[in-house]
Amino acid sequence: MAELPDVTPEYFEILVVRELRKAGLEVTEPRVHRRTELPEPERGFLLELSVWLRRNGWQKRGLIACRRQVGAVGAEAIATLAPHLAEAHADVGLVFATAGFAPEAVAAGEERGIALLQLVDARGAFDTGGWGTPGHYPPWLPAYLVQLVDRGPGGQARARLLEAGQANIILERFRAEGGVS
Repeated sequence: MAELPDVTPEYFEILVVRELRKAGLEVTEPRVHRRTELPEPERGFLLELSVWLRRNGWQKRGLIACRRQVGAVGAEAIATLAPHLAEAHADVGLVFATAGFAPEAVAAGEERGIALLQLVDARGAFDTGGWGTPGHYPPWLPAYLVQLVDRGPGGQARARLLEAGQANIILERFRAEGGVS
């Protein structure tokens, strides 16, 4: 099996913009708001991107926290994004992570109206998605895909692959705090 490319800050930015555009959001003026190394045990980095997000007359300044880390993202990571939103003059927040989200992080994201998205190995997603024969991949398949993480109708955490034209499942996350008008 081919090894996945390393998720550097630059590569993370490309992935985030690509996936949001694929979902149907216009993403413009991305700029680095903050970049820092994460301490142990996360062993990674935090890259915050300030962007404009638009879709059909809806327009908001967004702050995207890109977290490359080993362990699950906890509620404290979601809570620390709130003051950064104000500092960046952002209306909405998104957290993209290479690791999963702890249940309390999913609850915090819902409570604060922050969209949670996880980078996943595209081959693994393809194999479990029932789109074709496991182990046989189309040449257009990227190394990573993104899934939105939220709570389903029963309150349990769920993950849904972000597909083309599905900006609405992201925008619905912002409604929790009145971020979408």
